[in-house]
Amino acid sequence: MKRLPALIKWTLVLGIFVLLLTILEFLALHDIKNEYVSAEILKHLQISLSNELPRWTSTTGEWRIVTISWLLRFIFLASTIVVLTLCCRQIKTKESLVKPQK
Repeated sequence: MKRLPALIKWTLVLGIFVLLLTILEFLALHDIKNEYVSAEILKHLQISLSNELPRWTSTTGEWRIVTISWLLRFIFLASTIVVLTLCCRQIKTKESLVKPQK
């Protein structure tokens, strides 16, 4: 299989990218923990404000980073399963060619 080395390289690159994105996701979740305010929760707790909540309290950018990170992590894991399956098949094939037949 000639395309296997290219698949392995792309999986490695995607893995490094997902690792960096995981760090970014951690930072986004830290911001969400510190800044997120839900109008629905405030209403449920019967807390009224004199003004509307500032736009930054919804942390939409941070939630977008978390969503993208989870999507890319899923793609990475699925591609890793495929690449590892192909690697195992190729190793089995090469081992069967090397072993002497009885």
